[in-house]
Amino acid sequence: LMKYLVANWKMNSVDLDLWEKNFLKVIGSEKDFPKSHEVKLIICLNLYDYQLFSKKIQSSKNQIFQNIILYAQDVSRYKEGAHTGQISSHYLKNIGLEGSIVGHSELRENGDTENIVFQKGLKLKEQGLSNIFCIGEDLVTLESNEKKSFLLNQLKAFCKKDVKPDLLAYEPIWAIGTGIEADSENIKSSVSIINDFLEQKKINTSILYGGSVSVENILEIIAIPGIEGCLVGNSSLDGEQFAIIASKITG
Repeated sequence: LMKYLVANWKMNSVDLDLWEKNFLKVIGSEKDFPKSHEVKLIICLNLYDYQLFSKKIQSSKNQIFQNIILYAQDVSRYKEGAHTGQISSHYLKNIGLEGSIVGHSELRENGDTENIVFQKGLKLKEQGLSNIFCIGEDLVTLESNEKKSFLLNQLKAFCKKDVKPDLLAYEPIWAIGTGIEADSENIKSSVSIINDFLEQKKINTSILYGGSVSVENILEIIAIPGIEGCLVGNSSLDGEQFAIIASKITG
């Protein structure tokens, strides 16, 4: 089964030369590094890094580095117009990106409603671009035993009118960037809720886990039944850390 490893660089400065050097150093030292048909590597980078990083991928002599796919971290729900600071799906396609994250909790917290997230997914689909659809509950929802209805509401709001997740990232909000790891039992129960919904709707997609993923916990996370990859934040900013996670993701 194909595994997926997605980096979300967020609004962080990344030394691209150093990232590439450290990534390739790990690949060179790992005899059993997963092949391109075993793991798909996606980097959701800052758009100002796109041109330089894209050239690095194209000119690389390393097959694994050559196969890195580049996505955006967000997309506008509008086609064009007076929307200061927003980036359209049309623009993403024109410059060569293959998709974008939608519904990340940081954007939901900043006002992205379920309908806005759906509209963004629709705009990507209209351009033939892929989405990484993020869902996840906060601590209050978890502690009040409302996780199931919360996750189902997010899924139902997105999966309609031919829009569906191309990749689905489950990210418990209370575990993102906090250093708090979600325990495997909690992740299992969420995967079960998501899988039941996907099977019922006959949607075939891979479920990723996101939330303080690191070199230390990747083997435990990827061993959870139903998890087919990870969305990595802080640990993806270092090419060496990201490559080590990639080397372990096939179990």
